[in-house]
Amino acid sequence: EELLARIRALLRRIQIENDQQKTNKKSVTFKDLTIEKESRIVRRGDEVINLTKREYELLLTLMENVDVVLARDVLLTKVWGYDSEVETNVVDVYIRYLRNKIDRPGENSYIQTVRGTGYVMRS
Repeated sequence: EELLARIRALLRRIQIENDQQKTNKKSVTFKDLTIEKESRIVRRGDEVINLTKREYELLLTLMENVDVVLARDVLLTKVWGYDSEVETNVVDVYIRYLRNKIDRPGENSYIQTVRGTGYVMRS
């Protein structure tokens, strides 16, 4: 039990350090998509993309976790700030909003669906 407690404490410290490193960066980039965190400006190439607060937070969370599959309930907690056992499609709806704004016709979507789990941005 003591070993498990020490392992959990170590994992918590690592997670906190990772979160601090992510928040210290001034911008986040994925392919040609860039978020300037201080000004909250989102660009795809030279085009500025206007996002709502929730869309911005959702995209930032996905871009800070490239190649990590984020479950819907994790996104719900991180972006909307509540932990709910209730089934909701709000994450799916906002993913669709984001795709409509950041994806280009004829190209693969930057945000990939992982069936039965959640979403990921793959590099």
